[in-house]
Amino acid sequence: MPYFGVKPADEFTSKDLNGSELILDADADTTITADTDDQIDIRIAGADDFQFTANTLTALSGSTIATNTIAETTGASGVTVDGLLIKDSTAAFADGAVATPSITNTGDTNTGIYFPAADTVGVVAGGTEQFRFGSNPIPGGSKNVVTNGSMTVNQRAISALALDGANQYTVDRWRVQEATSAGAIQVNQSTTVPAGAGFASSLHIDVTTADSSIAAGDFVLIYQSIEAQNLQHLAYGNAAAKTLSLSFWVRSPKSGTHAVALYQSDGSRHYIREYTVTSADTYEYITVTFPGDASGTINNDTGVGLDVYFPLVTGSTYQNTADTWAAGLDWSTSSAVNCMDNAANNFYLTGVQLEVGSVATDFAHEDIGTTLQKCQRYFERVDLAQVSGEFFMNGYAYSTTFLVGVHHYRIKKRAAPTITFSAAATWRNFHENTNTVCSGIGVQSAASVNSVGVYGQVGSGLTAGNGGTLSRDATDTTFIEISSEL
Repeated sequence: MPYFGVKPADEFTSKDLNGSELILDADADTTITADTDDQIDIRIAGADDFQFTANTLTALSGSTIATNTIAETTGASGVTVDGLLIKDSTAAFADGAVATPSITNTGDTNTGIYFPAADTVGVVAGGTEQFRFGSNPIPGGSKNVVTNGSMTVNQRAISALALDGANQYTVDRWRVQEATSAGAIQVNQSTTVPAGAGFASSLHIDVTTADSSIAAGDFVLIYQSIEAQNLQHLAYGNAAAKTLSLSFWVRSPKSGTHAVALYQSDGSRHYIREYTVTSADTYEYITVTFPGDASGTINNDTGVGLDVYFPLVTGSTYQNTADTWAAGLDWSTSSAVNCMDNAANNFYLTGVQLEVGSVATDFAHEDIGTTLQKCQRYFERVDLAQVSGEFFMNGYAYSTTFLVGVHHYRIKKRAAPTITFSAAATWRNFHENTNTVCSGIGVQSAASVNSVGVYGQVGSGLTAGNGGTLSRDATDTTFIEISSEL
């Protein structure tokens, strides 16, 4: 029998090639070599195709392992292919990240699915997270529990609202409260927005009178109150209380430490977070997280569940420690800057989003009609200059001086609202081909969450039982405001 190397004692003893190449085919281009210790190289048709080392078979570049079945060798262990575990007809993917989702396609590797936390799936498009399953608080709706975070809806048409010691609604759902011993501000809806971020409007605070020496009780706040029954998914008051992420675009006149806060009025508890503005008078995107409050309370009712506060300045009375749930109403820390210290200061805010989860996602832009309807649950303004035919309400003559009717709101209100009318002289009572300026206008019967009875009064001339119409005068200043704000 032929042999290689030193002749063995008999034909059954193993052969020692001593690293020599074993040629297997007639044209000498298919071989097996072991010239490297503990390594076997297989060459086929003149190319290195496969390599064996301890416990490893490697298909070299350009080579393929073709098989119909890969089976696990140890029961219940599964098979791992480049970090992907395949086991019992399932595949366990890595967590991935926003920039590198773990489930994607070869032509668009920054679009797909990743797993940001336990029981949570994130959907990514173009390298940015669009929404999450498991952390989306309103399935099929907006993940943002803040309304009008883009500052788009402005039913009150604020343009130059002067505040000096006042608490007033501005763009819809947002209030500005000013209580300083010396300072004053002006508020408007602005078109100064972060470039390329997809926003058209912001809330602008213009300091008109500076307050450089802040008294203990001084403060200037931007805030929104969120209805409690919209927050029951937060599970406050037990161990399952949800973490919240707050994200926003801010342009501050002051670099340095700023603060934001959550306040739950039912439990009278607050949580303050600090954030840093790197450059003054420059839009910056900020994200902070708030842990769920296992000891807090959010009642399931139409009252306030959470307030979201953005303080521009806060005196010591309302300062406290950051990063903890604590009793009382506080908004800031002693480290926060004073954005009221110069009459040239301007503060801008937009893109506010509060959502469940420990990671802030892209702002949930929604169509203007949806945002308007959400706002009108709390406030509705009817400007008769915008009403077709100038008519507001059909009714009937209750007497010779009173025309009465019912106005149905566009959206059911949170609670029985407060009704405000423009001056009586801006209204007209159209009856029996006569158009008479009203001498009185008001609520005929108590307002409900759906409608309100309205009367228009004239001096005389109505025929009891006949129909008539309330309409505007020619000044285009006729309006009715319906408010059930928190």
